[in-house]
Amino acid sequence: MRKPLFIARQGKHPHGLLGRLVAHIMARETSAENKRAIELLGARDNDDILDAGSGHGATIAHLARLLPQAHITGVDNSAVMMQVARRANRSFIRNGQVTLEQAGSEDLPFADNTFDKILSVHTLYFWDPIETHLAEFSRVLNASGRIVLGFRPAEDAAVVAKFPASVYRFRTTDEVTNLLESAGLSVREVARNDQAGQSMVWVVAENSASNCRRPASTAAL
Repeated sequence: MRKPLFIARQGKHPHGLLGRLVAHIMARETSAENKRAIELLGARDNDDILDAGSGHGATIAHLARLLPQAHITGVDNSAVMMQVARRANRSFIRNGQVTLEQAGSEDLPFADNTFDKILSVHTLYFWDPIETHLAEFSRVLNASGRIVLGFRPAEDAAVVAKFPASVYRFRTTDEVTNLLESAGLSVREVARNDQAGQSMVWVVAENSASNCRRPASTAAL
């Protein structure tokens, strides 16, 4: 069943009371996909980590509990999502482990080479042009840094049919890996969960200066 346009628009930019409801639904429905992205990220204590399009903040809270010596920064352009995320991370914000900024990933308010790790899940559908966002990730990622992008791929026709094309733009796995390479990032691994209508891909890339290997596919979960 195709998502109604007004719900799809909330997925892109949650706002109002409905946006708060969407935040809680998304936190529940995407939990496993975000945790898989964290596994692939290979983050360690003392890392500086960026969650771009951090939304509800549940992923940040999970990271903060998992890595108590790491510093996690979340950015999202939705004021409602920022409010929900701040509530979910009150104690971590208070102790300085988590920082939240209302900002878009097309213009990140951070210096070059700030982060050791970056993750972004279910966000690239809304990036226009996508190259601007990837260039910003490349800029703020340090010389030995790693990024994980998680998304539903365009090669799953059942996924594409569920969402209005005026809001969501799906890309093939090959398209995303090529765009990452063009942004100066070297793709290391492609992990997949191929289930018609629910397919998910996680692309792992590193700063090109630290990784000259070609991508390797990983079996489905």
